[in-house]
Amino acid sequence: MNMPHSFGSAGGLALGDSPPPTSPNDTKHPVPISVTSHTGERCWPVRPTLRNELDTFSVHFYIFFGPNVSVPPDRPAVFVINLLPVLDSGGVLNVELRLNVSSLCGENVTVFGCLNHEVPLTSSDNTSVTCETESLAGFLLSVNATASLSRLRIPYPQTGSWYLSLRSLCATEFEPCTNVTAEVYLRAYLSPCINDCGIYGQCKLLRTNNYLYAACECKAGWNGWGCTDNAEAFSYGFQLLSTLLLCLSNVMFVPPVAIAVRSHYLLEAAVYIFTMFFSTVSVGQALLCSASWSTMCCSFVTSWALSCLSGSLSSPWPGSSP
Repeated sequence: MNMPHSFGSAGGLALGDSPPPTSPNDTKHPVPISVTSHTGERCWPVRPTLRNELDTFSVHFYIFFGPNVSVPPDRPAVFVINLLPVLDSGGVLNVELRLNVSSLCGENVTVFGCLNHEVPLTSSDNTSVTCETESLAGFLLSVNATASLSRLRIPYPQTGSWYLSLRSLCATEFEPCTNVTAEVYLRAYLSPCINDCGIYGQCKLLRTNNYLYAACECKAGWNGWGCTDNAEAFSYGFQLLSTLLLCLSNVMFVPPVAIAVRSHYLLEAAVYIFTMFFSTVSVGQALLCSASWSTMCCSFVTSWALSCLSGSLSSPWPGSSP
């Protein structure tokens, strides 16, 4: 089970002084952000997002006049995503960029996205490419005609304002574009787990010291945030062998069932059958099972019931011959 801790900047670098974050409810007008660059003081408009809560740690952020956004050639496009305390810190922040290649008109354009906590990075062309300065560092995304899709996932993000700065640069030297406006599809949302933990895990909501968070419970030796690390995973042959051995071991219940039925101990025969069934379908960490590990409790209950019945038996089933 993966325990949560918040992520704020790439590489663990500390963020510098930042302006106060915008209020989550202040979504009516763009908020200008003053950014110092080598050409002087500039003020870029910041486009807010609308919040739509679907479920626990399941939130979609919608952009005004989106989700397709235009990135002008002369300035960055800045968006803000507000994460609420407690409600949003226990999930995964997902950001997806998809470039509309037809909007490039054959030009060699690369759109860079820089995601930062509490302060946007839009100071220079080099900053747009590296997504870092001397005191700030963020998460970088990039899309072009060759790789038109880019995804970013941040487990257990810090709450507050996250700024996404989009900048389009041309040619292989990443020079400022002249008259090409790139169009990208922007999607931002919160999810409980990464890809719902895939086929090798199960996403669960947990609570520790009044802190609610989601985590993946991986099976068959798989690890990682989304159960994608197979360094210690069990092989398919090992899982198949474990399942077959368990099924063979439960064949030993067949003779007692036959004897109980022959002696007209029908209730005891039913208990034997239930114990054999629940013990067979649950094999712990193997993926070939049809039931979870908690199903073994049914076997324990039936064994306890069998012990109680066996201690008070004095004759076969009523109405049956001895």
